[in-house]
Amino acid sequence: MNIKRHLRTIIEEILPATLNSYSIVFFLNNKLFAIGMIFLSFFNFYAGLSGLIAILTAVLIANSMGFDKIQLRQGLYSFNALLIGLGMGTFFDPGIVYFSLLFLAVLLTLILSVTLGGWLGKYGLPHLSIPFVLGFWLIVLPSSAFENLGLTQRNIYWINEAYSVGGSNLVNFLQSVDTLTINKLSETYLRSLSSIFFQNNLLSGLLISVLLLISSRIAFSLSIIGFLTAYLFASFTGSAAAGFSYYNIGANYIMTALAVGGFFVIPSKKSYLWTVLLVPLTSIVLLFMTKLFGGAQLPVFSLPFSVVVLFFVYFLMLRKNPTGLILTPIQNYSPESNLYSYTNNKIRLSQLLYYPLQLPFWGEWIVSQGYDGQYTHKGEWGKAFDFMLLDGEMKSYTGIGSRCEDYHCYNKPVLAPADGVVEEIIDQIEDNEIGKSDMVNNWGNTIIIKHLPGLYTQLSHLRKGSFKVAKGDYVKRGDIVANCGNSGRSPQPHLHFQVQASPKPGAKTISYPFSYYLLSNPKGQKLFSFTAPVEGEIISGIQSNDLLKQAFDFSPGTILKFSYTDQHGVAQTEGWEAFTDAYNYCYLYCNTTKSSAYYVNDGNMLYFTTFYGSKNSLLYYFYLTAFKVFMGQYENLEISDQLPLNTLPNRNGMIWIHDFIAPFINRVKANYSMSQTESDDPYHPKTLTLTSKIDLSVFGKTTNESRGTILLNNNRIEKFSFSRNKIKIEATCTSI
Repeated sequence: MNIKRHLRTIIEEILPATLNSYSIVFFLNNKLFAIGMIFLSFFNFYAGLSGLIAILTAVLIANSMGFDKIQLRQGLYSFNALLIGLGMGTFFDPGIVYFSLLFLAVLLTLILSVTLGGWLGKYGLPHLSIPFVLGFWLIVLPSSAFENLGLTQRNIYWINEAYSVGGSNLVNFLQSVDTLTINKLSETYLRSLSSIFFQNNLLSGLLISVLLLISSRIAFSLSIIGFLTAYLFASFTGSAAAGFSYYNIGANYIMTALAVGGFFVIPSKKSYLWTVLLVPLTSIVLLFMTKLFGGAQLPVFSLPFSVVVLFFVYFLMLRKNPTGLILTPIQNYSPESNLYSYTNNKIRLSQLLYYPLQLPFWGEWIVSQGYDGQYTHKGEWGKAFDFMLLDGEMKSYTGIGSRCEDYHCYNKPVLAPADGVVEEIIDQIEDNEIGKSDMVNNWGNTIIIKHLPGLYTQLSHLRKGSFKVAKGDYVKRGDIVANCGNSGRSPQPHLHFQVQASPKPGAKTISYPFSYYLLSNPKGQKLFSFTAPVEGEIISGIQSNDLLKQAFDFSPGTILKFSYTDQHGVAQTEGWEAFTDAYNYCYLYCNTTKSSAYYVNDGNMLYFTTFYGSKNSLLYYFYLTAFKVFMGQYENLEISDQLPLNTLPNRNGMIWIHDFIAPFINRVKANYSMSQTESDDPYHPKTLTLTSKIDLSVFGKTTNESRGTILLNNNRIEKFSFSRNKIKIEATCTSI
């Protein structure tokens, strides 16, 4: 059991932390990139070995001390230790003294990483590579006092180091690559990339550039922009940086471009523009620090980049009204994922900013007056609605409409739009005669409900004596609170509704959407979510369906197991369990494939937000099939959404090509839709089939991406199918 537990710790904690330590230096968490960086770090064998030892030491200490597991796996505690190991392995000869000092340097760097990370983290700021620079200084400055610690010239005569690793064949290969005749600018760029890992050869730079291109097109383009900007600025000013000494470009200019252009800031035209502005600024800071610390013979390494980026991020955080440059809200450690997820979630997850309010009536009503209406909704009271009930002839009354009772909405139930406490009730005003208004008691009989601090709803012109609740009562969404009337400034029966920030009757209104409603038109019904309806629209609330609600009730602890035959004809099983993370976000987790699908279920809609893990897993196919599920049963009602492009496979390299232009213009979209196609009963079904599809729009041309179906039976998911190209999966739920 102990062996299994240790193996699990290595797989779940140490291995991810080690790999991410290599890739996060370039602001990525990518396994392929990390493996490539491990390989090329050993071009200087002792530097590569020292870097690996440093990471393992830092990870083991941090893990044993009980530090945050998430930051540990992301490599945030250990990437500075990697830089320490690479740096010391480059400048010092190996030996007992050396490895003893390496251990102490790693320990010091880990302490600095944790403490600086904790201090700066309180302000939402990163510690970057400051712990590495400080830790290295504390070793380099007193190093002359350690007589048994010798400086090495391996970084100068690195070919000799290569000979000791791979013999003459490796040396001949490396020399042939390093002496290639290429454009001087290209050569400088590649050597600059290699300098980030304390090397100075074309092969390392070439490998890094290829790995960067494969891992992130945006990061690759930013590395070139950062380099070219620094090169042109240095040439223009004639500064000493024009020579691009060993560490100047690799550790500062390119890293500034990666950090500002696509990591801490969502990639955009403005982030690229600020990259071009901040790289010359980094050059000035670098020259200043070189002069400042040169007397003490302390190399500045990546300190200029760290200082410029740190101050710029804090500079952006202090804005009162952030526009243009958007700080990355959820860090995915990929510029493409950051961009596509933010763009997608900005629209579809904006509803999380709102407390859900439903329509305060049953059935279909017309918006007789909307925001900034032509009669009474003016100025501070402009964000309000008036609702009336129409018949099949689009009339609001029967007969000649001379009595309140002639109006269809009169005396109809008025509902609480959400849970809350009754804050105020006015119930002593008589209904007006038709055509007359009470200009003294403007709002008439009114109820005000407090839903949250600073969030109140007011429903007015109610019928005297019709209240079903009293002041101080707690009401639930959908409870009947009163009946529609014609009191106050109301020439004919209607319901007035507004949202306000205070409990005072008739307070200043605020713009606030309804959570879900159906819009009726000649073509049928269309679902709107978290939108304010417009004057003249005929709308109705939604009714959720028990079959759908129970089938998609993935409350924590729910376990689903599926059996299916994969694309190779092999019988497979896969199980998922529902969890909530430390931030109370819900997700389905597959232990077999280590995949997670995060979702939100608000009772009316289930929609997936993020997927992590294998794109060959059954959970991934379900994520695409059930990306958005409406809990109401309405035949022929199609709901739509868009998927972030990074969740789809890179078919024919098309998404990769699009990545280069994505920060500037979006011409590829993944459109999702779902509808209910079959049921055994239109009102109380026990069996229901949902059909979904994903279509890819590429520069205006639409192609089929995938199709899926979900069969619900007896309040559970019985089976689902997914098809895309040669992949055809039909999975049957064996237990729930």
